[in-house]
Amino acid sequence: MSEWNYTKCAKPFSSVDEAREYMISRGFEGQILARSNGGYTAVCPTYPEGFYPDAIPVETVTGTAPQTLPVIQPAEACCD
Repeated sequence: MSEWNYTKCAKPFSSVDEAREYMISRGFEGQILARSNGGYTAVCPTYPEGFYPDAIPVETVTGTAPQTLPVIQPAEACCD
């Protein structure tokens, strides 16, 4: 599940790769939109289609939440 802040549900980028890396590194899901100004905007899953009239969806990012690392027990709990 994504944890986009609803007040910051869109963020501009200069490339699709930059937007994708941002989303994946934070475990965000959503879409990357091409904008008429030549840039891109990453938006959360609740982005209302048509909010940006000039936007064209170019990629959907899903299932990117970082994996949970295993808990390592202290050495003294390991062996008797």
